[in-house]
Amino acid sequence: MSKVRPPFPLIFNESLRSAFVSCPRAAYWEFIEHWKSPFPNVHLHAGKAWASALERARLAYYAEGESPEVAQALGLQTLVMEYGDFIAPERGSGAAKSLDRMIEAFSYYFIAFPLAEDPAQPHIDANGKPMVEFNFALPISDDLLHPETGDPILFAGRADMVARFAGALTIYDDKTTGALGGQWAQQWNRRSQFTAYTWAAHCYGIPVTQVLVRGIAILKTSVNHAQAIPVRTKHHIQEWHTQIQRDIRRAIECWESGYWDVNLSDSCASFGGCLFQQPCMSNNPEPWLAGGNFQRRIFDPVNRTETIIPIGVTE
Repeated sequence: MSKVRPPFPLIFNESLRSAFVSCPRAAYWEFIEHWKSPFPNVHLHAGKAWASALERARLAYYAEGESPEVAQALGLQTLVMEYGDFIAPERGSGAAKSLDRMIEAFSYYFIAFPLAEDPAQPHIDANGKPMVEFNFALPISDDLLHPETGDPILFAGRADMVARFAGALTIYDDKTTGALGGQWAQQWNRRSQFTAYTWAAHCYGIPVTQVLVRGIAILKTSVNHAQAIPVRTKHHIQEWHTQIQRDIRRAIECWESGYWDVNLSDSCASFGGCLFQQPCMSNNPEPWLAGGNFQRRIFDPVNRTETIIPIGVTE
C-alpha cells in the first residue's frame, strides 16, 4: 500500500461500488490510487463510441427535429469520429469491435429499432426537453459524510434515456455484447446499476418502475439483438439504498485503517484475471505499480473525463 494515504473519493459510481464489493484491495489500487492498464481496451473504446453515436442520433431526432435518416447519419458520423484511428485486434473477441463491424451494427440497430416507430420514447422533463441521456450526481444520505470534508458523499451515474415504454416510466440502456445466451436477460434482474438509476429518477420525482435493456451482439460475421424488461419496485430501491451505504461505510473503514481487504477467491481469476495479481502477490507492490506496468489516470464520473497523472505526482 502507499505510504501517503490518498484522498477518499468524493463521488461513488457503480464501477467503484462493484469493484469494491468484488475486491476492496483491487478497488483501492484502481479507483483511489488510480492505477490503470496502460494498454487500450477495444471493448471500452468501441462501447464509448457506440454510446456517443446513439446519443447523437436520438438528440438529432427527438430534440432537434431532424428526420430519422438525417439523425442516423449524424449518429454514424459521430461513431466514426469517436472511434478514430483506433486499431482493433485481429484475433479474439475484440476483432468483432473493428470500425467496419461497428458501422454495420449501427445500421442494423436502426433497422431493429427504427427511430420513428420505436415503442420506447423519451420522457419529457419539466422543462419540455426529451430525457435522452440522464446524468445525475446526488447525495446518498444526509448522514453518510465524507471522512475528510464532512460533506455528503455523492453517487453519480448516466443512463442512456428515461423513456416511456409499454405505458410505464422506464430506465433505458443499451448494451453491446459478444453473446445473447439464456443468461443475458437474467443478469439485469438485480443489477445494481439500474437500481441506482431508478433511485436517482425517484429523487427527481420521476416514478420509474422498470428498465428496458437492449442488447446488440456484435460478432465477426453477424449482428443480433435482444431486450430485457426487469422491474424495479420500491423494495428494490430501498434495499439498494441500504446496501450502498453499508458498502461505502466499509470503504471508509478501510481508508481510515489503511488496510484494504483482499478477496482471495474467484475475483482473482474472473474476466481473464485481476489486473493487480502480481502486485497483490508481492510483499512490496510499489515497484510493480510504478515500474511501467501501469498508468495513473483519474476518471471524473460527473464530467466523464479522464486525466493522466505522471507517476510520482500526488493529486
